[in-house]
Amino acid sequence: MATTYTVLAVCTGNICRSPAMERLLARIFREEPDIEVRSAGTYAHDGEDMQEPMKQRVSDYGADAEDFTAQQLTPSAVEDADLILAATREHIEDMAAEVPAARARMFTLPEFARLLQSGGSAEIDDAAGGGRTAAETLAALVPRLDQARLASGAATREDDVVDPYMLPESVFDTSFRQIREPVEALADALGLSE
Repeated sequence: MATTYTVLAVCTGNICRSPAMERLLARIFREEPDIEVRSAGTYAHDGEDMQEPMKQRVSDYGADAEDFTAQQLTPSAVEDADLILAATREHIEDMAAEVPAARARMFTLPEFARLLQSGGSAEIDDAAGGGRTAAETLAALVPRLDQARLASGAATREDDVVDPYMLPESVFDTSFRQIREPVEALADALGLSE
């Protein structure tokens, strides 16, 4: 691949879920120079830092939680992204209303991991064939997972990541788990686990 493969993480405020998604994904792709991970919010708290409870969980996990600044999602960011991982189905609907052509590249993070796991190792091995990089494997997998989604039916509430903003620590725990587990599943599928 000649260009950088861009993964865009999206939530509402870009201060809890999508920053955690961005930083955990960046951690698994840290040895992949041709993959860039970004995040943005549909109603971003522009210029704010990641919320402290999420920042602590990201840091405790071993990912970089520093120097984060929330930013507003733009149609051009959606158009430019090769893979868009949202916190909820509602975020996907909002983005698809603005940039319908990008719909096939949009998944909730849990949905993406579910589809990846249901495809089995043969699907991943086929996409990764010929010594492809992680970026090339993702590029091959995204259209396949979009087709698998059409066959498996619409995403459900189980495919959403709960919004912990201004809620108790237990909700931050749940939200972080709903981010961490799919990211770990993606790392396993791509052979990037530690």
